[in-house]
Amino acid sequence: MKHKLPIVLILLLAVCAPSFAQRKVSADVEVKTVLNGKLTTVTKSVYCTNNGRLVTLFRKPLSYYVVSNAKGELQLYKTDTNEVLTQIDPSLSSNSELVMLFMGGHIDDLGLGYYGYKAVTTTREEGFVKKTFTASDQNLPRVEIVYENYLPIYCAYTAPDGKLLSKKYLSDYQRYGRFVLPLRVTDINYGKNRDSSIVRTLYSSVKVDVDDPNFNFQVPADARPMKLEEPEQ
Repeated sequence: MKHKLPIVLILLLAVCAPSFAQRKVSADVEVKTVLNGKLTTVTKSVYCTNNGRLVTLFRKPLSYYVVSNAKGELQLYKTDTNEVLTQIDPSLSSNSELVMLFMGGHIDDLGLGYYGYKAVTTTREEGFVKKTFTASDQNLPRVEIVYENYLPIYCAYTAPDGKLLSKKYLSDYQRYGRFVLPLRVTDINYGKNRDSSIVRTLYSSVKVDVDDPNFNFQVPADARPMKLEEPEQ
């Protein structure tokens, strides 16, 4: 496994990361989802800036841009039709992107703090550390994160009624200067009637503080509002 970095280095990373030692990080991303026996693949590139601005260029199966920020202000722009869809929703925050979380130093809680979570217990066993996080809203799930060498390698969400909702595995950690990132993330989401989806996310071509025009992408001022199809009656 490639995530076993020296403990001293990890401590330095934990201290330095919140100061945004890196101004911007880009990466190519491949997302494979298996649901109901069907496999879908999405490829994209992300361009993360330390001010919270995120530009995502989706490449396949459809090509379009998404520009978002930490507040959840989002623009989806279709280059072929010069149309834009604008939405404002906290759930669309750029902080949901894993690269953004790690470059911002949110390694310990994987961004749970944004949703009002706090660590309530910490246990240690055979070289692993497990923390349990809960939110003030008791309707939100309990979250457990397991760490090895101070890096999160496993995360589980459990509903208030005890039902396991999802599991996340993070692996293949790589270091880029002061920036560290898991290049493989596997999510297992449990639905109703024992249905589940498996999502594998692979990061590659990670670049730190390397200029690219897409960091500065702006939706053209003359873009037309996107017309949404009316739902069938």
